Amino acid sequence: MSWRLDPKKTAFAVIDIQEKLIPVIAGKDRVVAKAVQMARIAKLFGIPVFVTEQTPDKLGPTVPDVLAAIPSPSPLAKTTFSAAPILPLDMPKCILVAGIETHVCVRQTVYDLRVRDHVVYVLADAVGSRATADHDIALAELRSDKVLITSVEAVAWEMLDSSDSKLFRPGLAILK
Repeated sequence: MSWRLDPKKTAFAVIDIQEKLIPVIAGKDRVVAKAVQMARIAKLFGIPVFVTEQTPDKLGPTVPDVLAAIPSPSPLAKTTFSAAPILPLDMPKCILVAGIETHVCVRQTVYDLRVRDHVVYVLADAVGSRATADHDIALAELRSDKVLITSVEAVAWEMLDSSDSKLFRPGLAILK
């Protein structure tokens, strides 16, 4: 398998970026902005996007900015911390992950997706927790377990591949 991301074999999972939880997340503006940016890149490449919501009756819906960036969003409600049980079994091989909280729902989802034999990329700039220590510890743990930790820009530029790409200019507009 090539280490390069192939947009045709990639999906984007947005984990629980919800109205009642986001206000207490450290770096909340960055998390939302980067999730929106990745959603726009996903749309550019035709990458499927899956949105999950933890007990939406209590934590509210996904934040409007994120939903607005996703064509035809259909959030999947869950009560388990891991989103893997509600994500389709036939998802593409590579999964890009954004969301909250890094040390709870994101972490558990990542490990469960790996058990399902997915290659998971955690978008470190698009995940967050209430406490920065929890976020940092979770990223360090994931990294030590050989989970791929990267950024939205790194993923976008890798998929754009070349300034000769027909998607280069639209991609550049999203990344600016």
